[in-house]
Amino acid sequence: MAGLAAVVAVLVLLVVLLRRRYVVARVRGHSMSPTFRDGERVVATRRRHYRVGDVIVFRARTGAKDVAWRIKRIAAVAGDPVPAWLAADHPVVPAGRVVVTGDNTGHSQDSRQLGYVDLAGVAGAVPHRPAPEGT
Repeated sequence: MAGLAAVVAVLVLLVVLLRRRYVVARVRGHSMSPTFRDGERVVATRRRHYRVGDVIVFRARTGAKDVAWRIKRIAAVAGDPVPAWLAADHPVVPAGRVVVTGDNTGHSQDSRQLGYVDLAGVAGAVPHRPAPEGT
């Protein structure tokens, strides 16, 4: 019986450690198509640093109840010039923030509506998938 308890304890510890390193999210909608399909599950890995082109999973609070995971591509990181398509008060992206966009920009709620994304709300980056040509 002690052996079973040790195995269960190790499994619980492993699950806790994995949940701190990885996040599973489901793609909702078509904002990231054709790179990701609606309903597809992705695994994001927590990182310390993010780059332009990374696809991230994050929580954006646009209303009291809107805390769903979102999946978007980083268009600019702190210190980069603010993209021309984003109306902003600053010429560069502020520290601790990123600008995000969907690969299917015509059907994407991104930094044009959400503003800057706080890195504190980023769960991680999805393994690299290049942006489709023309984006």
